[in-house]
Amino acid sequence: MKPRILLVNPPIHDFTAYDFWLKPYGLLRVAGHLRSCADLHLFDYLDRLHPQMGGQLRADSFGRGAFRSEDIPTPTPLAQLRRQYRRHGLPRQLFQDLLASVPPFDVALVQTVMTYWYPGVREVIEDLRTLAPQTKIVLGGVYATVCPQHARKLGADLVVEGLDLNPLWNFLELSPEREPLPLWEAYPRLETGIIKLTEGCPFRCTYCSVPQIYPHFSGHLERALAEFDYLHQLGAQRVAFYDDALLFKQKQLFFPFLEEVIQRQT
Repeated sequence: MKPRILLVNPPIHDFTAYDFWLKPYGLLRVAGHLRSCADLHLFDYLDRLHPQMGGQLRADSFGRGAFRSEDIPTPTPLAQLRRQYRRHGLPRQLFQDLLASVPPFDVALVQTVMTYWYPGVREVIEDLRTLAPQTKIVLGGVYATVCPQHARKLGADLVVEGLDLNPLWNFLELSPEREPLPLWEAYPRLETGIIKLTEGCPFRCTYCSVPQIYPHFSGHLERALAEFDYLHQLGAQRVAFYDDALLFKQKQLFFPFLEEVIQRQT
C-alpha cells in the first residue's frame, strides 16, 4: 500500500501579504519525485482559487490579488509598530476539518519560505500534532535551510536543509523518480504556474541568502520547457519566473527559452 502524504503550504503571519503568484514550487517539485510511489494530497493555505473561497477573492488582469486575512495579536517584539498584524490564507478550520474527516496521513511535508513567517509553520504543526498525532512531520525550504536550529524547535520529526533530499528519501523509505515534473495536477483549478529556468545567482551579496540555498548557479533549459508544456497542458493561463538571476547568461538560456516557446505555440 502506498503511503499517504500530505503536502502543506502554510498560512502567512505578517502585517501584509499579497499574492504575486505565490505557489509552493519547491514543495511541488519534491512531490513530483513521489508521484508514482505515494498517495499525495495538497493543502495550500495560499490558494486563492480554492473551491471553499467560492470566487469571493478579486484578482487583477494578471491574476494577482489580496489573500483572505484576519486580525491576530501582534507579537511582543513588534508591538511598538502601529500597524495591524494579520493572518493571511485559508481559514484554519478548513485544515482542521480535513484532518478530522479523512484517513490519517503517514507523513506531512511542510514548505517553509520567509524566516519570519515561521508562526504559520508552527500553526500547521500544532494542528497536525493535535488532530493527527500519528503523522510524521517534515519541514523543508528556505527557513528550514537558513535557520535549521530554530526550525527544529517547532517540533517536526525531520528538518531538511538545502538541496540534498537523500535524508528525506531515507526517512520516507521510498525511491524517488528522477527528473519529474512538479505536481501541478494537485490543484483543482490552476491559472498561474511557476517556472525556474535557472537556480542560484552568480553574485555573492552579503545580505542575500540565495548562495546559502543554491551554492552554484545553474541553468535548466530543457527542464523549464518540459514544465512549460505541462502547465500549458493543464490549462494554466500565466507563467511566473522564480529565478534569482533570470537574465544572467540570457543568450544561452532566457532567449532560447522564449524562442522555443514561441515556436511551439505557432
